[in-house]
Amino acid sequence: MKGINTNSNPMNNIDELLTIKTKGKKKEKIPGSTRMDDWIDRFVEEREFDGIKKSTIGNDITRLRVYLRFCLEIQEKEPPEMTNDDFVKFFNYLEKERNTSRNTQNRYFNFLKVFHRVFKLKNFNEFEQESYGRKRFNKIEVRHYDSVNSEILNAVIEKIIKKNCRSKIRDIAMLRLLWDTGCRHSEITNLTYGDCDFKNGEFLLRNTKGSKERKVICTHETLKLLNYYVKHNIYSTPNSPLFQNERGRKLNKTWLGRVFKDAIDELKAEGEIPQNKRIVIHSIRHGRAVDMLNKGIGIDIVKEYLGHKSLETTLFYSHSRERTESMLNDLKDLL
Repeated sequence: MKGINTNSNPMNNIDELLTIKTKGKKKEKIPGSTRMDDWIDRFVEEREFDGIKKSTIGNDITRLRVYLRFCLEIQEKEPPEMTNDDFVKFFNYLEKERNTSRNTQNRYFNFLKVFHRVFKLKNFNEFEQESYGRKRFNKIEVRHYDSVNSEILNAVIEKIIKKNCRSKIRDIAMLRLLWDTGCRHSEITNLTYGDCDFKNGEFLLRNTKGSKERKVICTHETLKLLNYYVKHNIYSTPNSPLFQNERGRKLNKTWLGRVFKDAIDELKAEGEIPQNKRIVIHSIRHGRAVDMLNKGIGIDIVKEYLGHKSLETTLFYSHSRERTESMLNDLKDLL
């Protein structure tokens, strides 16, 4: 991406487009081996044939390497030879040697169910049934992210504006688009020029979590900022990524999350945000869902716009703590 001079640009009102205006311990690397790679290659082939997304397969491969190392190098067994006692030792290994959380162990448990189902292996069945009977993995508390409202997002944007960084216009445009669309971070990162209607502010999401295309829109202000930003991109073919790095390539998927976290950490240090708030880049999507419901948009419309497979997911936001607190404040004025 070409450098953007935000101090002297042709748009005199560019600053007005930057903020949202509200309406109404390091893990050790797991080495590979011939036998390990053989299992991984077969697993990937099966999962790709099942139509599983590459990102999901990538996460599974990370867990599979850990599991295969335990089988092949520590227990010196092939996966079909693993016994109930071996599985107990594996989860103890995860907790004591790799310091994994209970939530992470639950993900490994679910992954192993998939792994053994893919290869039609029966040796995990006893451990699986015993785990259900003893309730090993169903008492894990899932702590949800706190949502972000427009005020918090504007505070984040103000922090980014003050940074001496050439990419701040791009980063702010991404944050604004995340808020307007309620998209997942990956859905925005994957946008190409061919997916974008820069006249009407419409965007076609193709590579979605639910594997279903959907269209989203942005505000007039965000569209103006995007049209200003894209003038400085290196490439603009239909297949070119909308959000590019300094070489014109697709932006690293972790970049915006780091920028966002740095700003949140600063706001926490200044006392603007409580320290116990769990705010990450995905909190913008949560906050947008709550915001849309608070504005009276029908839950079925919110479900389709956000791309939720199940209405239960959208219902979670309708009963979120943020909405409850807002309703309690409204009740105080009425009582």
